[in-house]
Amino acid sequence: MKTITTFDRPAGWASLSHAFQDDFAAGDRVQQTPWGGLAILGHAELLALARDPYADGMAPSVEAMAETPQIYDLLVRSVFTKSGTSHRTDRAALIAAMNAVDIPALVRRVVAQTVPARAEGLALKSGFAAPVARNVWAEIIGYDADAALRLEQAVHDMGHVLSQAPDLSKADVAEAAAAETRALSRAALAQGAPFSAALVEGVGDAAAADLIAGMAFDAIEASTIGLTASLRLAAQNRSLIAATPQCANECLRMASPAPMTMRLTTGPIRLGGIDIEPGTTLFMLWAAGNHDPLAFSEPGVFNPGRAGARPLMFGMGQHACLGHAIVRAVLQELLAVFLACEARIEGDTGGWNILLPADMPAMTISY
Repeated sequence: MKTITTFDRPAGWASLSHAFQDDFAAGDRVQQTPWGGLAILGHAELLALARDPYADGMAPSVEAMAETPQIYDLLVRSVFTKSGTSHRTDRAALIAAMNAVDIPALVRRVVAQTVPARAEGLALKSGFAAPVARNVWAEIIGYDADAALRLEQAVHDMGHVLSQAPDLSKADVAEAAAAETRALSRAALAQGAPFSAALVEGVGDAAAADLIAGMAFDAIEASTIGLTASLRLAAQNRSLIAATPQCANECLRMASPAPMTMRLTTGPIRLGGIDIEPGTTLFMLWAAGNHDPLAFSEPGVFNPGRAGARPLMFGMGQHACLGHAIVRAVLQELLAVFLACEARIEGDTGGWNILLPADMPAMTISY
């Protein structure tokens, strides 16, 4: 079995389709990783494992995070690292809380309030996408405007150690940010937003605060990256863009805002001709699956009328991203703004490594 080398190019690729095309051409749909475990690239293989109850959540390593115990505590209480009964219970409570919110109406209102009437050379990520993502999630959870800004800064500060290239010299800053995130989440419960109230009813105050802290820290940054990358694609494919769910889906498929998550096998799994033992780490490369030519004909071509295989931009199965409907709704609204305002998105549309979101080339939006 091949050992994966795909990510040995930190400068990135012209597109995600280019990143994985050699792997798929060679039939290397499942690969070993140099650090142990298996990298899962193929759409069918990802789908099979996503549906397998033995491919469960993976808690962070207490040894690896010895210098950042506050961040470890935040992560280990988050739904996306849990497994088994506790994961199913918390996930069900979060889904019930999401169902208490009129997502389309909330998104329309917040986008209308947040997007500026005019923009000239506004930073696409920090000045346009990030405020929308921040304000939508703040409205859902119940953060006030000041708390939302503080949370965004805290998420940025935790990123010093939660990245592909952690900087432990800033561990103290990241630890303070984790404490700030938990404090802000406890305070948000007092606002009585429908989502938070429903979550408290389901799991109680303490667990609700933990779940909100974990979700918010993950959701805001992932949403910002997904929206920014999708708008870059919109600029490159202007003549094909429409403010429709299908077009938003195709943008998100190609952008793959959740490029990789990790699973840990809790029992034996037979995947095609491969026997996977319990205790195996699985690197679920959703970005690869979204560009698998066996699932998507000409995966590097933007085609909003695409039918057939289901894109995996938010994962799949028991650990799929819970914010997928929110990100889709926000992107659809922003595509409508992009078209109505005849917006220009300019700057570097070249390649970048989706696993290093901070290195996304700078772009601006004007209208």
